[in-house]
Amino acid sequence: MHSFIGSQPLSLAIGVFNKLVEAKAQKRQHEHERKIKELAIISDSSQRDRYALELLLDKVLGSIEEASHTIQNAAKHAQYMAEVIAYYYPDHQLTQEQATILCSEFRCLAKLLTTAESLYDLKIIYAAASDFLDVIAPFQHKDRKYSMNREVRQKILDPLNTCIGTAHNFQRRLDLHQAWKS
Repeated sequence: MHSFIGSQPLSLAIGVFNKLVEAKAQKRQHEHERKIKELAIISDSSQRDRYALELLLDKVLGSIEEASHTIQNAAKHAQYMAEVIAYYYPDHQLTQEQATILCSEFRCLAKLLTTAESLYDLKIIYAAASDFLDVIAPFQHKDRKYSMNREVRQKILDPLNTCIGTAHNFQRRLDLHQAWKS
């Protein structure tokens, strides 16, 4: 199974992860523009102000310290994956050229994780990394416990998902809403 951007199938190539990120960012931008149009329709100023705050929170809500640590660990694991793939690529049915590309893409993921500045950025990276699993799915190790997909899911995506959904972020959002009402 391959991911698609528009009508073009994606395969393993240098820059495929950045293309996935760009596609997710473009989709988010369209959703944001739609929300802005909805905002223009709302006539009640207090509703409009609450909705504007929600849009702002989605864009700039920062990670808490624990989430930041988790994100750094996910980036470390992406770097680890790049190192391991360089050595064990034949076990995953990869050519040396494909392994070089995949290592580069895992390093790209690590860099993007370490430079994520908001919950919004993290959500885009998470969505792109999820789609990236479709790109690497054909490259299977004979033993499931060494599966790249499993490693990415368990050591990168699952922790990021926890960061995105952490109760602290929701509590901060509720606190800001309460402050806004006052």
